[in-house]
Amino acid sequence: MPNRPIITLCLFALAPSWLWGQSSLEDDRRMMQGLLERRLFELAERYAAERIVAPGITPEVQAEMAGELVRSYTLHALNSRPSERERYWKAAEAVLPQFLQQFPGQPAMVLVEVQEAQSQLAHVRLLRQEGEVLGDATKLQQAQQLAIETLTRFEKLQARVDDLLRQSHNGNQPDGLSTEALLALSRRVTLNTVEALEEQGLSYPVDSLDRTNSMAMAVQQVEPLTKLRPETGILWPALLLEIRALRWLGRLDQAEAKAARLQQLSPPPQVGLAAKAEVVRTEIARGDLDQAIQRISQGRELDGVTSPELDFACFETYLALWKKAEADNQPEEVQQWQNRSATVVQQLDQLYGPYWARRAEQQLAGNATSGGTQNIDLLRRTADNHVRQKQWDEAIKTYDLGAAAANESLDTKAEYELRLAAAAVAIQAGNLPEGIKRLRETALAFPSAPDASLRHLTAAYYQSLVARKSNPPDLQPYLNLLKENLQHWPEGNPHDQAATWLGQIEFTQGYWREATEAYMLVPAKSSQFSLAVDGVRQSSLKWFQDAVERDQLVQQDVREVIDYFEQIVLRGQSAQETWTPTMRLAAETAAQLWLNYGRNGYDNARAILEVAQRSNPDAPEGWKSRLESLQVIALAGLGKLDEAKARLQKTRAGNPNHLLEVLQALTQMGQSASPQVGKQIAELELAVIGMLRPSLAQLDAATQTMIAVAEAEALASSGNIEAGINAYQRIAQQDPNNASLQIGLARILSRGTTDAQKQEALKQWREVSRRSKTESPTWYEAKLEIARCHLKLGNPEEAKQIVRYLQALHPDMGGPEMKARFVRLMQQGSRP
Repeated sequence: MPNRPIITLCLFALAPSWLWGQSSLEDDRRMMQGLLERRLFELAERYAAERIVAPGITPEVQAEMAGELVRSYTLHALNSRPSERERYWKAAEAVLPQFLQQFPGQPAMVLVEVQEAQSQLAHVRLLRQEGEVLGDATKLQQAQQLAIETLTRFEKLQARVDDLLRQSHNGNQPDGLSTEALLALSRRVTLNTVEALEEQGLSYPVDSLDRTNSMAMAVQQVEPLTKLRPETGILWPALLLEIRALRWLGRLDQAEAKAARLQQLSPPPQVGLAAKAEVVRTEIARGDLDQAIQRISQGRELDGVTSPELDFACFETYLALWKKAEADNQPEEVQQWQNRSATVVQQLDQLYGPYWARRAEQQLAGNATSGGTQNIDLLRRTADNHVRQKQWDEAIKTYDLGAAAANESLDTKAEYELRLAAAAVAIQAGNLPEGIKRLRETALAFPSAPDASLRHLTAAYYQSLVARKSNPPDLQPYLNLLKENLQHWPEGNPHDQAATWLGQIEFTQGYWREATEAYMLVPAKSSQFSLAVDGVRQSSLKWFQDAVERDQLVQQDVREVIDYFEQIVLRGQSAQETWTPTMRLAAETAAQLWLNYGRNGYDNARAILEVAQRSNPDAPEGWKSRLESLQVIALAGLGKLDEAKARLQKTRAGNPNHLLEVLQALTQMGQSASPQVGKQIAELELAVIGMLRPSLAQLDAATQTMIAVAEAEALASSGNIEAGINAYQRIAQQDPNNASLQIGLARILSRGTTDAQKQEALKQWREVSRRSKTESPTWYEAKLEIARCHLKLGNPEEAKQIVRYLQALHPDMGGPEMKARFVRLMQQGSRP
């Protein structure tokens, strides 16, 4: 932002001169004043920047418009949200050095310097006001330090302007300013110096000697300015400053008398109303609230004009009456003055802008931090108003104040709601980590709240969004929140959703057991149940398949999962329900698990299959084909080969499409079958293919290729690996550009046992790697299998080098599941 003014100046440096030819200095002043009064700050900044570089204007006008640019940035900062102010303060500071750089030797530069010092004074005042209201010692200290710097700056400017004024009396006007202009500037700087002294004093603690000394000096130094004529433009602000300083000193009678005399001088309406405001403040300070409210009731306008100072004094009166009603334990009066205070805040915002409204809101919040439930409601309304204006930081602070007040009042419902509101604002403001933290802490602090588990789950959802922003995603905080939700709230819709999400994320990471256990937490009454059942099926099949490969299968684990599926069927039958897709899936999966992983599970599988088939005469054909295939496997496993063949012959009597469904079902089962059952499935596949052979000519080319591939893989799985490889090679040679076939060939070659077959597998996987897109799943699989081939061929160093290369260039190694496969491969390779 420091470069903004100079960029703007240069942007309009080429504007045609006729645009400015008719403008005068008074026109510029009126334009700027009108824009600033309507709070059109960006337009004002643009206008001032354009006028600075307009051709044909005098150095004095040029400098004055630069000062107006500073003033506009200053007012913009005062009326902006705290999070946005710094950019405008910096923009104001940047005008002078950039103006010096662009217009070196400008004769009226002192005008810009004075305006910049006034901007710094406004910054001091804002820091001091917020520090007082919020009880922020850091801001008060900053205000104190900046006030000292500002006071010193004005004192130096005073010496410089006075020196220029003396030179002008001698007929020398080196800075291009007239004697009258320099005299007016000198008086303005004198007034600013006293104002800086006032702010310095107010930055010290109340009743401190430093504050008293500063105010006494302010009264002394402003006194000569109060003798000037009204037309100087200094008299009215000087008189008001004197009244304020006397009030700060506690000399209330003197302050009130000065204000009364000022009003007798027939000042402009704004000045007269400001003087009335000071009288009201002296009455508040004296504790004469009846007199203050009576004076306010006499009217807030003068000649149709209103004043922010008087309206703010009205607001201060209502606050004082509110505190008195609290002290007198008059709840109805408290509510009345609270409501009036809130109404005035809205008026201040509408009439005078965010600066005045924010000052009032801060005092309102500070006043509401003590007292009863009414104060909690007021803090809530104040915070809600901040949210509407997108003042996120103020909203969160005010909600926190309300929650603290509710905690003191033992109003748990209000505290819970206010803490949730603060969390929602943090998320709305884009601060997800803060919002997540607040949601989690609030839910855990109020676990019995009706929606506590939902709020906690919402925190988990936003944590998943945070996780996606990192590469690779940092999923552990998300997993921790889901597990925490399940631990604290063991039932309900949020619990079921958390279990489902946990199952999904565990599955994607390759943690099959954890995924299965998470899905099994979802109860049958849940709307997530059908999804969870399918999740248990997919994850448990992978879990047990992986356990067999590791020689770590535990029969108790298998029985628990089978019981899970059987209970689904039993519940449905006991309730005499019509079979649902979920019940069919459960019956099919239970039978499949019995066949593949259950000890002596053929009888149990057959029993489940017979019940399911008998109870579902109108089930979808695909499901019936899969169950028929499982029946054939069960019969074969029981040694009833004749009966198994009879079922196949019965199937043969159907059309080829039915046989295809049986073949596809067998193929799918073979992918997750144990080695023993896999061999049986392969033999059955070959039998089905034999039945299909007479009908092959009736099938399209794609289906014929699918059957040929199934036959090659079944040959290999049945124990005739060489025949399977030879068959697959013939298929792949016919369509060398078919990526799926080339990958399938590589996979079947990897099952070879001879050195020649292993070398051929290595060659084929290298070709697959070359043709695959880098970092695609197929590319990672090819790298994994290349390393595996090297291990099989007795080249462990080659395998390690491939893995190290991947770790260096692709640390995520294709995701958690693929990375785990690489780790297992290297562990196998390191075994003696």
